[in-house]
Amino acid sequence: MATQDILTNEELYRSEVRSLPRLTVEEEQEIVKRAREGDEDARIALMKSCLNYVGFIAKRYKQYLYHDEYLDLVGEGNLAVVENFDKALGKDNPCGYLRGIAKFTIIHYCFTRANLIVRPDHNAEPVYTTSLDTPVFYNTLADTKEPVVVAERPDFTYLYKAVEQLPKSYQEVLIKHYGLYDTQPESLYALSRRTKENVKGSVAYLTEYRALRRLRKHLRKGGTDHLKALAR
Repeated sequence: MATQDILTNEELYRSEVRSLPRLTVEEEQEIVKRAREGDEDARIALMKSCLNYVGFIAKRYKQYLYHDEYLDLVGEGNLAVVENFDKALGKDNPCGYLRGIAKFTIIHYCFTRANLIVRPDHNAEPVYTTSLDTPVFYNTLADTKEPVVVAERPDFTYLYKAVEQLPKSYQEVLIKHYGLYDTQPESLYALSRRTKENVKGSVAYLTEYRALRRLRKHLRKGGTDHLKALAR
């Protein structure tokens, strides 16, 4: 057999999917009705009717992936169809809903995995780390009972004295933005909107920049020891 006669995985899959029967509108409505009544054969037939569309969308967006295969996209789209099938039956147009879900899943996969470094999914729930001393970050293979040594907290007295030498407007922005004096930190945008509503939320950014420049000058007057202590 010649090399050019051997089908690739993509060509083999697409040839199999294209051979599946296409449903008319009336047939699709009848199968949806049976699937809602719990007919297992109708459920499978409805899922199969989406395979050709998933393969077509995967073919279109494969060009945006350099490190994944065509069948990876197909698998993601088909999995989305299966996972959302029961939810789709509650929609007015279940097949249209499943195709939309499959297309969105494939596009989202291409967006996050276009490069070797996977982009973060901003829809996922963020994980906040407050300390690397928490048990989840321990070496679980080491069975040691040694107490955790916590570094001594630096003395910020000189920093607070330098802040008090700044103009009142500078002090207010630094204190509220960085949560000094045990206050609740606020975003610069929120501070800007509360100061002036017609500046599109930018006044606090400029104030912070000027305040930090002034603060550095005050800290340098006290010598480099204070700066090294604050850096620790």
